[in-house]
Amino acid sequence: MARIAVIGSFVMDNVARMQKFPAAGETVSGESIARFPGGKGANQCVAAARLGGDAIMCGMLGRDSDGEAFREILRAEGISDEYVFSCDLPTAVAQVQVDGSGQNRICVIPSANYAFGQREIERIDGVLKGAELAVFQFELRPEVTRELIVRAKSYGTKVLLNPAPAAKPERELFGRVDYLTPNERELSALTGLPTETEEEVTAAAKALLACGVGAVVATLGARGALVADKHGCEMIAGYAVKAVDTVAAGDSFNGALAVALSEGRTLREAVRFANATGALTVQRAGAIPSLPRREEVEAFIAARS
Repeated sequence: MARIAVIGSFVMDNVARMQKFPAAGETVSGESIARFPGGKGANQCVAAARLGGDAIMCGMLGRDSDGEAFREILRAEGISDEYVFSCDLPTAVAQVQVDGSGQNRICVIPSANYAFGQREIERIDGVLKGAELAVFQFELRPEVTRELIVRAKSYGTKVLLNPAPAAKPERELFGRVDYLTPNERELSALTGLPTETEEEVTAAAKALLACGVGAVVATLGARGALVADKHGCEMIAGYAVKAVDTVAAGDSFNGALAVALSEGRTLREAVRFANATGALTVQRAGAIPSLPRREEVEAFIAARS
């Protein structure tokens, strides 16, 4: 059984590029539109596989051309689709806007992702038992994600939760999460606290530790990531690069973090590796197409050592 189990979403992204986002009621001229395979679960699993991680994907696709496209991607990446199920709903899609600075706005229509239910939970029970680390996001139904996390933790499997899109789970769930990886907005949504400064991010991360989270890794874009755990709080610097497209940057970070942790690196070492992976990702367009391979990340780090 794979050491890393990623349980989550598949989303086909429809990406429109423009110099600036339209305001409410405003129409702007765009530069291009393209379709890219993505979804937080798929992105994180492919990211882990490209970085040499022993990863397996669990999720739900529609019986449509987008679903078959995702299966072809998994096969090409050497990822088993044994636990990727099919339903009669369409594969999830997203509308993505990317502005001239590479920032993005995303609307997801979950469709097939929300068809993942109790039957599928039972079918992947052995995956949860056999994995060393289970990776989750919030693109399946909340009650499904909760049940999966509870099960994984009961089997002694480490839990990495990327709380995206931003949502506030019941407080009891925090005590079952070993690694929580919010960005600033998600951190604020989880705690109800401001997160505009490093001091505010630190305070919010400490509040989550007090709720029972094992470790918080708050991703802060180009600035890097703040790590908070029983050993204290530390800012791990990021890399200065020109961002083309920030879609999937957080997902590549989480995939890299999972791989590094599964290899026995310390959390801080793992975050440094993940920062480099994210920096490479934002220099390319698209979600899965932007995810780097292990040799690229190692060369990137070596060039900046």
